[in-house]
This record gives sequence, structure tokens and C-alpha cells, in this order.
Amino acid sequence: MTKTEYQPKYKWRETWPGETGLDGNPLQDFQGWDGETPVGRIRMEESGPKRGSWQWSGHGPRVRQRLVPHQGFELTAREASKKAEDYYDRLLAHETSIKARG
Repeated sequence: MTKTEYQPKYKWRETWPGETGLDGNPLQDFQGWDGETPVGRIRMEESGPKRGSWQWSGHGPRVRQRLVPHQGFELTAREASKKAEDYYDRLLAHETSIKARG
């Protein structure tokens, strides 16, 4: 691990504990949590043109308006978790600003 490697702020757990892919290896699929609120999900693309990259998707609580982009691809799991966490933080800040305006 390098000094500049991102350290996730939220708790990440396996999405499907104990499940394996077609190759018999454990699934590389994780969900981030802020207490009971889903932060996002990251998973390794096992095939296709994005093979080897990590797909991220931002989640969050029920809000009036979602933000974009809310998903994408990164080269590493750390980079993907950062994107999902950044989305979650932006979503919460946006919702707070909407509520403050009334």
C-alpha cells in the first residue's frame, strides 16, 4: 500500500458472502455502508470490454433528487470505492442544501 492510496471512509462488505464466480473464485463484489444506509457498490468486471476494471455505483438514502454521474468504471477497487463514497457525500450535501432552502 502506498502513502497516497485512498483509505475508505465507510464500511465495505462482500455483497454475496461465500459466493463464487463461474471460475470458482470468490466474487469481487462489495457494498459500502454508513451505518444502515447503503453508500454504494463496487464490483470487478470479469468479462467484456471493461474486463479487469471496477464498476462503481453510488447509492444513498431516499432523496428528492439523484445526482449524476452515479456510476462508472475505475482501474482499482480503491478508486471505485472513492467514487462511490464521493457520490454519497455529494448526495447528502445536496439534499441538505435543498432542505435548507425550504
